[in-house]
Amino acid sequence: MTNHTRPPTHRTTNSYSRRALLAASASIAAGTAGCLGGVGGNSPDAAQPEPIETDDDLPERPQVTNPPDAVYLPSHRESMVMLSPIEVGEYAISPHVSFPHHFWLVTGTDTEEVAPSEYGVHLMLAVRDAETGQPLPVDTGAEVVVRRDGEHIDQRIPWPMIAQPMGFHFGDNVALPGPGTYTVEVTLNPIGARKTGGFEGRFEERVSTTFEFTYDDEVRQELIEGVTFVEEDRWGTPGALEPMGHDGGGHGGGHDGGHGNGGHDGGGNGHNHGGSPSGMLPPASAYPGRDLGSPSISDAAFVARYLERSRLSSDGGGYLLVSPRTPYNRYPLPDMALSVAGSLDGELVQTIDDELGHHYGLAAELSPGDALELVVETPPQLARHRGYETAFLEAGSMRLEVSE
Repeated sequence: MTNHTRPPTHRTTNSYSRRALLAASASIAAGTAGCLGGVGGNSPDAAQPEPIETDDDLPERPQVTNPPDAVYLPSHRESMVMLSPIEVGEYAISPHVSFPHHFWLVTGTDTEEVAPSEYGVHLMLAVRDAETGQPLPVDTGAEVVVRRDGEHIDQRIPWPMIAQPMGFHFGDNVALPGPGTYTVEVTLNPIGARKTGGFEGRFEERVSTTFEFTYDDEVRQELIEGVTFVEEDRWGTPGALEPMGHDGGGHGGGHDGGHGNGGHDGGGNGHNHGGSPSGMLPPASAYPGRDLGSPSISDAAFVARYLERSRLSSDGGGYLLVSPRTPYNRYPLPDMALSVAGSLDGELVQTIDDELGHHYGLAAELSPGDALELVVETPPQLARHRGYETAFLEAGSMRLEVSE
């Protein structure tokens, strides 16, 4: 079996309950349950539910197969337990656990599915700046060691990944030997991305801390009963589940650098134990500077601005800012390779800033009428949960222009 462990580097439910799910299972097995994939839902290319997962250690859940090459609504929102946040050094860490997930690894423009196969949990860590509460959506090379009663159970470097309810986080499926209370030691390495503004000179120390979680039959049942479902006729359609802490089942319709304003009806709130919106970027209208357009490629939305005078440029001159994000939920898309050609040539640098957040930037001197090609050399090298695994996978170019 392929080893997908990352190699070292430096209770709210809706009317669609588990009982309804089991009834739906029989319907799907009989071939009578449909799933619309946009207009013409009965076409061969339309999204259709695949067989229910029936592993003894996993709950039974319908899934969507043949999804579009874009962000789409999955059949359901997984339940999760939010553990007590912890602070260590300059970091605040929010740990969560849920059932083991299917997720997809990304190498270049290729994906590889990782299917859960053992009893255990999906462990997730969201990392923020302890001082400001701002998310830090860049790879810190987080490391985890899992123990039970002092016995070593697992050690790994979790994957940087994105999920529709949670945004950017570090996560992986962790096999457990059985019920019990587990201690997790977390180590965060220095952030290698460019840091500016109030982040300059920070996050440069390696730090470690521990937390505990209990996984037993009670927690397992809570996770099973906490699963909430999107209306069946929306499975596989363009949209996204709401971020944690938001009401409603999912966005649909709106698709730009801002916040999709489509349907917020149905689907349930999910199970977040007091979770808050997860690292959403500001809407396009909140960014300063001259608007260079809002292009999109492979369903990734881009906000592009030219700041005529900026502290982010070494000489206080002009600065090109590009903020790629997911549609609907405005999550940042880190670990890309971006460049520009035309009136300006160069590679954009991944940056985190205490005011402008995560973006890619380059010192620039531009004039009205200048045109640029924004090139995605490499798409986001992030693992993805369902609903994101078919999007943000293409390289290509987009035109930017400085308006007169």
